[in-house]
Amino acid sequence: MKDLLINHLKKNNRFYLMFSGGFDSSAILGCAMKAGLDVVPVWIDNGFNRVTEKDIRQQAANLGCQNLEIIQMKPHKNILKNPVDRCYHCKGQIIHPVITRKDAPVFDGTNASDSNNYRPGVKALRKGGVKSPLAELHITKEQARELAITLGADPVIANMEGCLATRFNYHVEITAEKLEVLRKIEQDILKTTGDHHLRCRLDDEEHLRIECRNQATFLQLIEPKFREKIVKTGKQISTFVTLDLEGARKNAFDKKLGL
Repeated sequence: MKDLLINHLKKNNRFYLMFSGGFDSSAILGCAMKAGLDVVPVWIDNGFNRVTEKDIRQQAANLGCQNLEIIQMKPHKNILKNPVDRCYHCKGQIIHPVITRKDAPVFDGTNASDSNNYRPGVKALRKGGVKSPLAELHITKEQARELAITLGADPVIANMEGCLATRFNYHVEITAEKLEVLRKIEQDILKTTGDHHLRCRLDDEEHLRIECRNQATFLQLIEPKFREKIVKTGKQISTFVTLDLEGARKNAFDKKLGL
């Protein structure tokens, strides 16, 4: 798998990589470094990330890369209004400062497993000419994960990769305050349980819902002192702070759309 990806990447001596620190983009960066290619990983900080700048720099260094580029940006107002095609507009904004350079192709970490999901962001990638080597080579998410770890990616950082905008039900406005509360709750639970599959979602202006996978996480969340801490944080932006008994799963907001 590694040789397959390396040989594919060698078709371009230089390219930009939309880097998130997750397993997919880490697999590409690690292979590019092994091949001695001129790759410029770019991390966009638009306030929606679970990972920090320190995390992302460390992950790039883990893979042997020191020339990580970081771009700060504020999401457009139409993105913050959170329409059902939010990801299309958001991805278009994220890739814009890179694809307009025209001096080298732009790659991202979309994998073969993503093709079965509702991915309006992929439409924006294709419109912008961004290429997805993993998808082109039919490399799945699990294969990318295994490859990234063998190349030196820190799985703790990779598991932190994720977009907090997906925690909002469509049409629930995204604000800095709401993002910070959701981020804080997820970080507090992560530090206590190590359950990276947890999700803290805002269903509407009244209901905040926590999804988690491990039984130990459920037990920790009903422990009186910890529960009180989480509830106090959650009530800054919602009336009810709830625990989803179905557990962590792919975004049900998308399934509600029938997509």
